[in-house]
Amino acid sequence: MRTLWVVAALVLALPLTVDANPARDLVQHMSRGARPARMGDWVTYRFNGGGARVYYWRLAVVGEEKDKEGRDAVWVEMEAGTHPAMKSPLSQMRMLVAREGDEIRYDAISRLYIGTGFNPPQEYSDEALQHVVKKQLAEAEKDKSAPPEKPARLPQGVKPTTRSGKETRLMTLAGTVPAVPVEVVLKNTVIKRMWLSREIPLLNLAKIEIPGIGHAMEVAEYGIDAKPRMRIPAPDAPKIKLEFADAILDDLPGAAEPGHGHDTSEDSP
Repeated sequence: MRTLWVVAALVLALPLTVDANPARDLVQHMSRGARPARMGDWVTYRFNGGGARVYYWRLAVVGEEKDKEGRDAVWVEMEAGTHPAMKSPLSQMRMLVAREGDEIRYDAISRLYIGTGFNPPQEYSDEALQHVVKKQLAEAEKDKSAPPEKPARLPQGVKPTTRSGKETRLMTLAGTVPAVPVEVVLKNTVIKRMWLSREIPLLNLAKIEIPGIGHAMEVAEYGIDAKPRMRIPAPDAPKIKLEFADAILDDLPGAAEPGHGHDTSEDSP
């Protein structure tokens, strides 16, 4: 996916539970107060892709209701932009996601709105949304069944390992928080390093670094008072039709050259 979807997939794919591995300190840290996502939780991250490639991504829980299948569900808003306060965001997304107990099921979306740049937000029709969800599930299944790529040749007996450290006080753009570092290491080289904190809502992620390519993501702000920010169209407004379901995703910032957008409304020829 493109800008917003890529960021969402990257962050939401991070494991929020810990299996039995060298992460005893992390388990102990989370057991001392990590809480489930609640109405009003929000968090903003700063992404640094190297050089001047800096942008922000915000995730917030802004509403609760039953979905079409009668399940408990929450409205989750996502925004991406170049300003930490999301002034003139590049992309916005609002989705109704099923909830099972304390878990938000990001794979169970029943309604979806998307807005990009100066284009007003539009809701996906049921057919268009089902198409997108099925396509993503099919792609994920394909990735699972695909033969693994041939790994880089490493010296015999050398393989990446995961290790965690003791809880520490980590200084972030959002202030100092307790966090546990987790590293993926090859010999003496750190491939990826992240800090997980029970104080950060929604994702419990305080910071992540990939030293080899100079990429980093760090919590910039967070809170518990989120309000809906996306301007929702009227119920009778044109929706995104099936034939434009993929096109509008391709038109998210970073997917195409400016000026090559698609008209996605039901009034399109």
